[in-house]
Amino acid sequence: MRRFFTPRWVLGHTLALAGVAVCLFAGRWQYQRATAGNVLSWAYTVQWPLFALFVVFLWVRAIRDARGGSTPRAAPQPLRPPLRPPVSRAPAAPAVSDEDDPELAQYNRMLAWLAADPDRRPSDFPG
Repeated sequence: MRRFFTPRWVLGHTLALAGVAVCLFAGRWQYQRATAGNVLSWAYTVQWPLFALFVVFLWVRAIRDARGGSTPRAAPQPLRPPLRPPVSRAPAAPAVSDEDDPELAQYNRMLAWLAADPDRRPSDFPG
């Protein structure tokens, strides 16, 4: 409990209380304007106290987080087994001979060379 009385926390307590006081004061001011005939101020009369409650909510949450929060919840169990990578069922490409298209055959040899040695670049291909 002593850690909440350090200068930083005391400043935080003071700012939270000041925030609540300002919101409640603004709500009272809007109520006075609303009773004087300003119809729009009725909405602000309700809104400012809600802001004060929000300040309190955030400050309580900050204190709870600093204390360690609530007990940790268990991780949810998976509902289904992990997915396996899909099996490729694509038909094999037909073999292309050098007589059909020599440029394509050279390109395929370069691709095979790159697949065998992934650290190399296409410009390093000896063919």
